[in-house]
Amino acid sequence: MNNYDFLVVGGGIFGITAAIELSKRHYKVGLINPDKLPHHLAASTDISKIVRMEYGSDQDYFQMAEASIAGWLEWNELLGEKLYHEVGFLMLCNHEIESGKQPYEESSFNNLMKAGYKLDLIDHKELTKRFPVFNGGQFRVANFNPKGGFVKSGYAIQHLVNYAKSLGVDIHEGQTAKELLIENGVIKGVKTIEGFKFNSEHTIVAAGAHTPSLIPELRPFMKSTGHPVFWIKPQEPRRFTPGELAVFTADIANTGWYGFPLDVENGVLKIGRHTNGEPIHPSRDDRRVTDEEVKDLRSFLKESIPLLLEAPLIYTRKCLYTDTLDGHYWIARHPEMRGLSVSTGGSGHGFKMGPVLGAISADIAEGKPNKLAEKFAWRHLSEKTKQSEEARYFNANEA
Repeated sequence: MNNYDFLVVGGGIFGITAAIELSKRHYKVGLINPDKLPHHLAASTDISKIVRMEYGSDQDYFQMAEASIAGWLEWNELLGEKLYHEVGFLMLCNHEIESGKQPYEESSFNNLMKAGYKLDLIDHKELTKRFPVFNGGQFRVANFNPKGGFVKSGYAIQHLVNYAKSLGVDIHEGQTAKELLIENGVIKGVKTIEGFKFNSEHTIVAAGAHTPSLIPELRPFMKSTGHPVFWIKPQEPRRFTPGELAVFTADIANTGWYGFPLDVENGVLKIGRHTNGEPIHPSRDDRRVTDEEVKDLRSFLKESIPLLLEAPLIYTRKCLYTDTLDGHYWIARHPEMRGLSVSTGGSGHGFKMGPVLGAISADIAEGKPNKLAEKFAWRHLSEKTKQSEEARYFNANEA
């Protein structure tokens, strides 16, 4: 019988961590997902995601990221797999960090120094010595934080699914949520397109960009956007391996560009752009990168990493964000329907927080106090609401 204390809809990073945490709290937990996990089109499914503590002036996210790094290291140990790779995080700046033109980098640097982290501020001459793939003339200064790196994201989801199963979570793949089952204003479970019913005392919708389809009242407050990602095959791969290159952002708040060292297994490195993005329907629209976006990539490489200018593109796609209008996560109980909560709104910076997301989602679903409940609460946003993540570049040519 598909009867659960908690039913989680969606097996991305929000959903699978909530299921794990609730199972550890001794509940009977089920999880449904439309396809195999990791889902091939999910935001979580990729070769890598950045893990960084650099969150500008936002202390809450800084502390979450700090705890998450400790959590990723614990998961590496617990699962016997290297999900998180601590290769360091490099912030490249086009201007001096105290110039007033680098507020994200300056605030991040100051917060980390106050917290006692040992950082390495590098001038453009030293940059060309330590990380010679970059055009030192392009960047005035860089800050290197050894505490940071990347997670092999699709790989991580697969291992977290296996961990959830070992804890007793029932994972139902190939089950697509169609509608919520409502009795007298109380959510009693979910009916799927495939014709199955899953009953629960409490349902957590963690369906990413599909969440507003199940809960239409969220549509005014969040949207799905696409952001270009490129896999590049370098002609001199040894110069881009971890150790030779760190995870990096290239004046990100003013350009959107970020990247990773070589994925040795696949022989490619990934570069992406973190902006306001292009509106995209999660099911109907294709996720092809445009010729103009490839042209923008080539311009960036010419200016910043000339060794990659002629390197072939192996794969491209639009990475799907579930964007809340203010850029904050949406982890909250429904204000009117009992038995229902939501855990979504990654806004392009959710995966790194995996080790702490589950506890927040579980606390909210259980009705327990959590210090971040107000920040991620069910809230009213308007078209005038401004996106708040300081690392994100607002491109006037995009929506």
